[in-house]
Amino acid sequence: MAEKIAIIGAGIAGVTAARTLTDAGHKITVFEKSGGTGGRLSTRRTDFGNFDHGAQYITARGAPFRAMMTGLSNAGAVALWEPDGKDSDHEWHVGTPGMSGLVKPLLRGFELKKRTRIAAIARKDGEIVCTDEDGNADHFDRVIVAIPSPQAHTLLSPVDPVFGVLNTIVYMPCWTSMFAFAEPVETLPDLYRGAHTDSISWLARNRSKPERTGIETLCAQAGAQWSKDNLEMDKAEALATMKDALEIMADQALNPIYAQAHRWRYALVDKPFGSAYLASHDQRLFAIGDGMLGGRVEAAFESARQLCDHLRHEIS
Repeated sequence: MAEKIAIIGAGIAGVTAARTLTDAGHKITVFEKSGGTGGRLSTRRTDFGNFDHGAQYITARGAPFRAMMTGLSNAGAVALWEPDGKDSDHEWHVGTPGMSGLVKPLLRGFELKKRTRIAAIARKDGEIVCTDEDGNADHFDRVIVAIPSPQAHTLLSPVDPVFGVLNTIVYMPCWTSMFAFAEPVETLPDLYRGAHTDSISWLARNRSKPERTGIETLCAQAGAQWSKDNLEMDKAEALATMKDALEIMADQALNPIYAQAHRWRYALVDKPFGSAYLASHDQRLFAIGDGMLGGRVEAAFESARQLCDHLRHEIS
């Protein structure tokens, strides 16, 4: 029997659930608070070039996710990245022409409401009511919340106490900085990975990835511990600190034509829940995402996949 199902969050978990349940014949509405999709599979578009300022690459280790990557590769949405200095035997997949391109082929057949933040969830007359910030309400048979666990806890725990355990999931933040230069910075590597206590623990040259063109753009990310210790630092100060570290790496003064910092408050899962999803006792409300199984993109996909397998048997 087809049901009307809301999904809150258009990251990889939410979009995977939406695509799978749509294919199963259900009427799906996805609510996304931002203007884009993909969550941390994000591409920042600017007049000075584009930046993969969230997840830098994806590995696929399980058969279901490998199959998904193959399909997306065949659709032209995914390619392999093999930069100089690659420090892993696993294949590194990247979206094309940016990381956010990975989810584009999945966005079909369901309603997607961008720039719509769900402010409250409630039960009413056997249905689940989702109300956005503007007071608009809609009724659903089931609701799947696919956002970082602290935010999911805020929405779900007032409705059902079973979701109180979501506050046991621990995230680490990440400060990210983006730089564009009129000329290539030859003294910097295509790839650098350092200590989690450093103000720069990761550096990637965007044009080293497939289908990235244009001027020199670099994405630098601070280590998890440094980001945590400096979580509330002013954005301009964080950017200046990371630029200073980049100049030390480059062994020269740098004059970017564009520079911006972004704080990911819920970037890395430090302590996951341990199960693929969490459900209310009446099987009407669900929490999924990388916070359930772990920090990799594949963990978010697997969370959604296992919930959809469960719902296939639950809905009859």
